Amino acid sequence: MFSRQPIPYPRGDRPRYLRPLGLYGFTGTALSMFRHLPQGSPERTEGVEMLRSIEHGHCVRMLRVVDEELAVDTPEDLTRAGTLLRTHAKSAISNSS
Repeated sequence: MFSRQPIPYPRGDRPRYLRPLGLYGFTGTALSMFRHLPQGSPERTEGVEMLRSIEHGHCVRMLRVVDEELAVDTPEDLTRAGTLLRTHAKSAISNSS
């Protein structure tokens, strides 16, 4: 299950949660099929498009990764991501020289 809210919902002690990164990879055929699947109630409620695949019986593989906690959901996020990418690129070039 994917959710924008904690699962399970904490009633007592606060568990340690994982945060989804949300990087999806599709083949052309799979993407075309995904586009034509109807949105179900879970996707409409949560606003998480991968729930559409799960609801229609398709497997979704999740991997644990380490990231810098940068979401790109707004134009401002995109600007910040571009700055971070340029900084990392300059650092990588400097370190390889």
